[in-house]
Amino acid sequence: MKSDIILYMRIVTPKELSSYKVLPFDLYSENKGKILEAGEVLTPGKLIMLKNYIKIYTEDFNNEENPSDEKTSGGSEDNVPSQVLNFSYEGLDPTDFETVINKDAYVKMETQVRIKYFYKRILDLLIQGYYEEGLLKLSTLIGILKTEVYKQVHRSSKGSKIRFLGEYELCHPLNVAVISGLIAQKLEFSSMSVDQVILAGLLHDIGKLKINLVDSQALLTMNEDEVKEHTILGYKMIKEEFELSEEIAKVALEHHENNDGSGYPKGLSSDYISEYSQIINVANYYDNLAFNRTHTLIMNNKEALRTMLEVGTKRFSAKMLYTFIHMFNYDDSKDFNDMVV
Repeated sequence: MKSDIILYMRIVTPKELSSYKVLPFDLYSENKGKILEAGEVLTPGKLIMLKNYIKIYTEDFNNEENPSDEKTSGGSEDNVPSQVLNFSYEGLDPTDFETVINKDAYVKMETQVRIKYFYKRILDLLIQGYYEEGLLKLSTLIGILKTEVYKQVHRSSKGSKIRFLGEYELCHPLNVAVISGLIAQKLEFSSMSVDQVILAGLLHDIGKLKINLVDSQALLTMNEDEVKEHTILGYKMIKEEFELSEEIAKVALEHHENNDGSGYPKGLSSDYISEYSQIINVANYYDNLAFNRTHTLIMNNKEALRTMLEVGTKRFSAKMLYTFIHMFNYDDSKDFNDMVV
């Protein structure tokens, strides 16, 4: 009976499996019989387990030939795991990644490129469903940001000099993570809590991956309800797929909630918004201002800080807003456009 089953099988790739939350078909190993049954929830743990099998099969009801003969020759899909997974921060070659850099930043140009390249590769892992590996590398990235970026920040800091410039989908989460972590440090959070805030910053917009909102022009073509959906999708992704804590997931859900209750998706206000989310809200709005992704056009860091003070506690927690404002030099008037190379 087993030989009849294997005769009408097709190979299932890790990329295909990562697109399912619930398995729609049985999975088989050529030598070990059935691995998983249809209807099982594909948790990150199960996806990791499946990578231990050289080949994974499912029934092919639409083809009486054996398609596995065409797919077992070591094609590019079979090599995806090693190509995608085997990289390290130190092993990346910055010259392989073309990107815009901040020529006036505290952080060295090569380090800026390497950090952005490393983060891009991590996002690729998460997009393809390699959650365990991606989260482990995010943990490494947190340590890199704390050593390579934070050590360069002076007491009288210029906000413009700690920002990554260039691709919004890479730079915005990095900027939010760095600034949020600095706020948490200023508030004397524990080292573990600072790490959680940085991680929340890196993942706060992860729901945009589900609705193609990562490019800089996407917001112009999306209606308001579709844009708002990224908060709910991000919460579910972090909680159910990444299996991270409620504190981290809440940030994805609540980072557009406002202090006066005018935000989304739930219209929460004041202390009903989690503390981590209050921090990320400040950093997120500041960086969106600096990227000119709000209705207010600004040219430099001084204008960004002034705008945030004008918005004030209607949007932000007073504690988080003034902690943030006092971190930076208010006379930082270098035009962002003049810092790009």
